[in-house]
Amino acid sequence: MNNFGHVIKLERIRRNMKQISLAQGICTPSYLSKIENNSIVPSQEVVDLLLNRLELSVIQNNNIDDESYLKKIREIYFNAIMNKDRELTAKQLKEINAERYLFIDSTNYYTYQLMVLRLTLIAAQDIQNDTSELIMALSELSGNFNDYQMFLFHSNVGSYYSFLLDYNSTLQAYEKAIIYSKKINIEPWEEADFNYVLGHCYLTQQRWVISIEYIQRALEYFKGGFYNTRAIECYLVLAIAQDASFQLDEAMENLLLAQKISTQLNLKENFPLIKQNIGTFASRKGLSQEAIQYFMESLEHRDDNDEKIYPIYSLVKEYSKLNNAEQVIKWAEMGISLINESQNPSLQTYAHHLNVYLTKESDPNQFEKAVINAYQFFRDNKDYRHTQKYALLLGNYYFKNNKYKNAAKYFAISNEYMFKKQNISHWEDL
Repeated sequence: MNNFGHVIKLERIRRNMKQISLAQGICTPSYLSKIENNSIVPSQEVVDLLLNRLELSVIQNNNIDDESYLKKIREIYFNAIMNKDRELTAKQLKEINAERYLFIDSTNYYTYQLMVLRLTLIAAQDIQNDTSELIMALSELSGNFNDYQMFLFHSNVGSYYSFLLDYNSTLQAYEKAIIYSKKINIEPWEEADFNYVLGHCYLTQQRWVISIEYIQRALEYFKGGFYNTRAIECYLVLAIAQDASFQLDEAMENLLLAQKISTQLNLKENFPLIKQNIGTFASRKGLSQEAIQYFMESLEHRDDNDEKIYPIYSLVKEYSKLNNAEQVIKWAEMGISLINESQNPSLQTYAHHLNVYLTKESDPNQFEKAVINAYQFFRDNKDYRHTQKYALLLGNYYFKNNKYKNAAKYFAISNEYMFKKQNISHWEDL
């Protein structure tokens, strides 16, 4: 059986090849188009030549059919999402990619690829390089998707942008997924996971009430199914949203619940995030020394250098509040060094933050440039919160240096982004 033009088409698009390039010397572009649309059954020789040019090998296992194999992948997909075991997911993903199972039915093939995409988002070390080509290819083929596949696609795209810290694009993708979720019946565990990512997304948009609503829905399912890692995630997000909306007692209660479950079950992988969030809570209460202690503990529990950036940035901010220039410089330089070693593009957000704090304390001549670079970066990425923050910082800087025209400009920009951040169009609505 060689009716798998959908496989050839996806791989061609993924490699950014035109039909004329793939077909050259093998068949005509129009004939390739018919192959890709499964409207003809080509000779095995033509298929082999196309696969060789794509450097693609596929396996057709006669002992298992499409539905059975897809069921196997869905079980892996379920466990990866519910247990969040990144190492195990990476191992299973490697085995799946090595199998190269041949799907006869294109619908099953697209569902399979969408699940593989989510597994890759969970397991990948370099999200952008490992997933961007597949996302672009699936986007081009999305006109063939059913409603469930469209839900999966937009959910995955949202997760992709979330990893890149592009929260506005994340929200746009998730809100498209919401539309398709209302047209289909998804399983309760999948709904719970979607409620969690929505809650987390709305948290980044500072929409506390709706964030709490979605997270509480997710938590109810995770607690009932004893999915402790997912429940802990919910407690942490709830605590942040409740803290920001001045539900301080509830916030601390959820943080302590997360800590209690992790300690009882020895879920050490949760310790860094729990310590980080308790530190953030202490910081908001003005308890800087206590916050610093928790941030240090969060840092000590992290082995991955990329993960160390988060507590380091928190330490920089806390020492800046205490006007401790020596410690600000020490931790900012350490963070920038780790970012430069990593070359992880998603960490550029923190590079801008750390450069601002570093130049403020160590190189006043470069401070203005660092703040402008940060302002432009977050403006271009439509991060309204940090655009406002650095516009305000520029306004204050120019005001102190008697550059009142520039000060007025950036104070006005800061107000503009405050309106955008709160989704307000008129001053009367403040």
